[in-house]
This record gives sequence, C-alpha cells and structure tokens, in this order.
Amino acid sequence: MNSQFVSPFSIRAGEEVTTMDLLAVIMNIVNRVPIERLLFRPPDHTKAIEDFARSLPPTESPKEAPPEQKTTVTTKTPEKVAQAVSTSVLERPGLSTEETVAYQNREIGKQLLAMESHYAQRMRIAGTPCDCGATKHLLYMEQLCLETIPMVSAPSTYEEIISWIREAEPKSTEAAVRSGKYDQDYPVLSGQAREFRKRVMGTLSPAAMIESKAPITLEEAKKLAAEEAAREIEKRWKEKK
Repeated sequence: MNSQFVSPFSIRAGEEVTTMDLLAVIMNIVNRVPIERLLFRPPDHTKAIEDFARSLPPTESPKEAPPEQKTTVTTKTPEKVAQAVSTSVLERPGLSTEETVAYQNREIGKQLLAMESHYAQRMRIAGTPCDCGATKHLLYMEQLCLETIPMVSAPSTYEEIISWIREAEPKSTEAAVRSGKYDQDYPVLSGQAREFRKRVMGTLSPAAMIESKAPITLEEAKKLAAEEAAREIEKRWKEKK
C-alpha cells in the first residue's frame, strides 16, 4: 500500500473527514510499529529472574563488625623522686629519727665533697680519667637521699640533689671524661656540689662531717673511773702474789 502519512492534526477545522482519511492515518501508525510487537507478546523475565535467584547458594548475612576497641591511655602524674618508705626500716638500730638523719647528712656531705674535688680536677686523677663518679659517689649519694626523704618534713633539698645527680651522671662516666666533651662543665658541677653540701650540712667546714661523741655525764664519768680503779687494784693485787 502506497499511502501518504496523514496526521490527524493536519486536518483543519471545518473540513469533512472521510473514512479513507481515517484509514490512511491508522495504516501509517501500523507501518511505524515493528510487526513482531503486534504479533508476539513481549517475554516476561520475572519468572526467570526468580528461578535464577533460587538457584544461587544461600549467602550468610554479614557479621557485625566487632565494636571498636578504644585504647585507654593512662597518664601517670610525675611521681615524687622518692617512694614512701617506712622510716622504721631506715632508722639505724638504737638511733632516733633525728640521729639517723644526722648520720645520712654526714654521708651525703662526704659524697658531695668527693664529687666537688673530682669535678674541680675535671674528673681526672693525675691526668687519668676517673671512673668513680656515676658508678660510685653519685650512685651512693642518690640512695642516701632516697632513704632520707621519708624521714624529714622538708625534703626539697634531697629531691633537688637527686635531680642534679641524674643530670650529672651521663657526664660523669669514664667514657664521657675521655671524650673531653664536658671539660667546661666540670668546674660548674664542682660549684654546685659545694652549694648542696652547704645546704645539707649547714656549713662548709669538713669537721661537720665527722661524727662527734656526745659528752658523758658526771655519773657516767664516776662509773668509768670506778671501773678503771677496780681493774688497776686487781692488777696490782695479782702482781704481789
């Protein structure tokens, strides 16, 4: 059929529409549609998709991710230089706390005096590097300060000495002396040791570090004299026989 396309919109108002005109419109529409869409029903893929889904192996539901574990950071506050130690353990047998502290101070003073001298000589003895700083005097002095802190009401001086020791130790080894890196620091450390000794002992006199026996009482003197006299009489008595 060789018919021209007649659009229904091209028919002007008032014109008479014939049957042939309507047929021509219908035929033109039919010619523009694929013949297979008119003869065959489009396939329904829904069932095929459902069958394919049923043929798949069962899938496990995704496991929930374990809750995120937060790392707890424990911030320790700076501890005091010395731990609390029972003073009854540190006190010497037969001595009061005051007598024990006096003994500790004398020992600390001796170690400070030794380091004062070593630092003044730039940690050398007759030109040979000295190995008695970090491993001897400073180590012993730190232990003495740690023992003394719990026995006194104002431990700041001992805590400062400990901090000073820990800063001075790396400069006070034999290897450090041999390196020569700290030769200019040693005179400064010597002066600092001297100042600490004065604070601990209350004086720079070396005599303060010598333990003096307390004077005896009159009654004790009489007793000692009587014992000495008795021994002398006994000795002479035996010589006459």
